[in-house]
Amino acid sequence: MKTLFLAFLFALTASTALAMENQKTVCTHGSQQRIIEIVYTGEGEVPCEVHYTKDSGSQILWQAQGEAGYCEEKAAAFIEKQRGWGWDCETAIEIVIESAQ
Repeated sequence: MKTLFLAFLFALTASTALAMENQKTVCTHGSQQRIIEIVYTGEGEVPCEVHYTKDSGSQILWQAQGEAGYCEEKAAAFIEKQRGWGWDCETAIEIVIESAQ
């Protein structure tokens, strides 16, 4: 399923311009909640930051200024680590599509 979604996303970028919004993953374990969010601080994939929020507060775990894909890789690995610890994680990705004219 993930492969199909990624293939669709890449095919879509060939004919339109995409502006990705922040990617937010909510992990729950019982009544506890953790949020892992990729925050894009510019107009493209970089600069970006990976924010981690839990009851005790929020912190920036990683950031990138020029390496596209860095924040996404770090966030994905951290989400998998959370799942390994027994957390149930759901990711919401918002995509804004603008016509290429």
